[in-house]
Amino acid sequence: MIKLFRKRWMLFEQVVKPYKPFVTVEYGVIPVPVDDIIGLSLPVSKIRNSEKMKELRVSVKQKGGIDDDSENLHLYRLPDRKYTVASGGNHRIFLSHQIDIQKINAMVSLLIPESYIPENIKAKIKDYEDKEKTYQIEVEKIRESLEALGEIRKNVKDEFTYKNFCNLRDEMYNKRQYLLLKLAKFLNLVPHEATE
Repeated sequence: MIKLFRKRWMLFEQVVKPYKPFVTVEYGVIPVPVDDIIGLSLPVSKIRNSEKMKELRVSVKQKGGIDDDSENLHLYRLPDRKYTVASGGNHRIFLSHQIDIQKINAMVSLLIPESYIPENIKAKIKDYEDKEKTYQIEVEKIRESLEALGEIRKNVKDEFTYKNFCNLRDEMYNKRQYLLLKLAKFLNLVPHEATE
């Protein structure tokens, strides 16, 4: 069934502006009600009659539905429980709304305004971010020296150091994500759609 009225889409920047500055935390792939998605990261004029939209329409007719490639459909969930396209997926969201698809699977990140975050948590987050950046710098330095060696890469010590810095960087990222997800749950910013 095709909807007869036009939805008034907002651009990503308009949607997130009231929440700036903010941080995001990855939540995962969940089914999202299409009617709760209010923002796109591209203007409608670049989506509506684009070549990509024409190809998507043909694909929907052939397959009988929209591809469920949730990895390329990234949404931010806002504190008001609405969603906006963060990066990829504009065309699928636009078409899903037009042809009245109720839910679509998407990779969702939770948007947390910094004003919601207590100072002690902000300090921990900053500490994790700083350490992650420091480890990333070391990873890049060692990777450059290993690439310079080419096929020779026999320096086991450098390989070991490289892997250790990669692990430390990932550990800081995971700690930050865990802390933010815990905070999002406390603030009731976690979607209920995931449990339905």
